[in-house]
Amino acid sequence: MINCIVVDDEPLARQLIESYIDQIPSLKHLGSYQSAIEAFAALHEQQIDVVFLDIEMPGINGLNFIRSLKTSPKVILITAYGHYAVDAFEIEAVDYLVKPVTFERFLKAIQKIGLRKDESVATSQVTAQSYIFLKVDKRLIKLELSDIVHAEGLGDYLKVYTTSQTYISYMTLSKLETLLPADKFTRIHRSTIVNIAFIQFIEGNFAKVNNQDLAIGLTFKDALLAKISQTL
Repeated sequence: MINCIVVDDEPLARQLIESYIDQIPSLKHLGSYQSAIEAFAALHEQQIDVVFLDIEMPGINGLNFIRSLKTSPKVILITAYGHYAVDAFEIEAVDYLVKPVTFERFLKAIQKIGLRKDESVATSQVTAQSYIFLKVDKRLIKLELSDIVHAEGLGDYLKVYTTSQTYISYMTLSKLETLLPADKFTRIHRSTIVNIAFIQFIEGNFAKVNNQDLAIGLTFKDALLAKISQTL
């Protein structure tokens, strides 16, 4: 069993990583902390093997926190910025994840920790994720993939249509695309991603998706038809 903690000043970011940890049989979540100072105490009170650590936090940032320790557990850095790769190498971080972190990317980081053989098997048996978390206002909303009908990009925002309601989230369509499994979702337009399961028929340059007509972009049509043909 690998004991781990999460250190991040953003509650939603902590909750997301906690939800991922709970899905890995070999990981044991011992606590979450919003500052390096709180985490410092935890490291001296418990045996911690891995720290999932945000970099930019008020007070002591994650990098300086690790540098201040005489002995450090393994560290997986998590940040909203992509320019800390050199720092990650310097402190010998196990991995360097950029928010929002997908479950698949999280799993790759876990596999670098150095699990024992039996633990590696347990990790490999984790099933493909059947949901995503979407940030809506100040909440992380859990959406089952099977309930997502389609999504529309509105600049830096998304409108995600599910079988029950519609959500607006501050995220680009390209980022959402990386969170969705390519075998179940596809772009049909530069501003539209659809769940293939909800496509009723395609006629001309339109797709009937859950009783709604959605335009198909000319540059996406061939790829859409090729993907659908694989299900025939």
